[in-house]
Amino acid sequence: MNNQLAISLPSAHLQDYVSHYWLSCNNTDEDHSVLPDGSVDIVIKVSGSGCQDLIYGSTTARNEIPLEVASHYLGINFKPGKSRHFINAAASELTNANEPAKELLKFDLLDTHEHIESNDVFIILNRILEQHVKRYQPVNSRIDAVVQNIDLSNGMNSIADCAELFCKSIRQFERVFKETVGISAKLYSQIVRFRCASALITRTSLPLARIASDLGYTDQSHLSHEFRRFANISPAAYSRCHVAFLQDRTYHYIYNANS
Repeated sequence: MNNQLAISLPSAHLQDYVSHYWLSCNNTDEDHSVLPDGSVDIVIKVSGSGCQDLIYGSTTARNEIPLEVASHYLGINFKPGKSRHFINAAASELTNANEPAKELLKFDLLDTHEHIESNDVFIILNRILEQHVKRYQPVNSRIDAVVQNIDLSNGMNSIADCAELFCKSIRQFERVFKETVGISAKLYSQIVRFRCASALITRTSLPLARIASDLGYTDQSHLSHEFRRFANISPAAYSRCHVAFLQDRTYHYIYNANS
């Protein structure tokens, strides 16, 4: 694949839990930028020196992850809060960290490593995860509805509204949300709003002041502050460069295993 990044949607049975799979073969980069998105990833690396499987938790700021040149990388990006169905660890235990996957996975990756360069690798992942979901029926949580509500409102909900939707006190809601998603509801909302702003900046010609106003930022300065906080770059500089990162749910899907 010559280091082309391939992205695949999960099968219909997994779309409530998995955002997408991604694959980079014959990597040529020495590092990779990860921006906050509230998700947990499983990253499978295959190189001349062997295989390594890691779980990457939610991040709260831009992070540079070192890569090994000429290696193959395969990832599973779970939707916020949904890693609980596949990983034996609260998302809050993984925040801003990575851990070996072997002891934490609720399923076996089987022969995924041997097929990482195959056209069937995404189909194999679908089959493995589908079997796991079928065997261990996932239990829904009101947190899932809250996450969806935050996403749909572009992060402009109040914590009080979120707690009301969760049908618990604010304190109880905040505790469960952080445990399930890995970050606080307030921070997740800020990240969702930042990601919405970043999409508008890169895909439209709207002025920064208009974007800031539409997304409920105090002013353009507030928007710029959030970009430096989460991406370590100004909005103007962001619009002039291509920032790719492992956990980006806004990638163009250049490969779809369901087709």
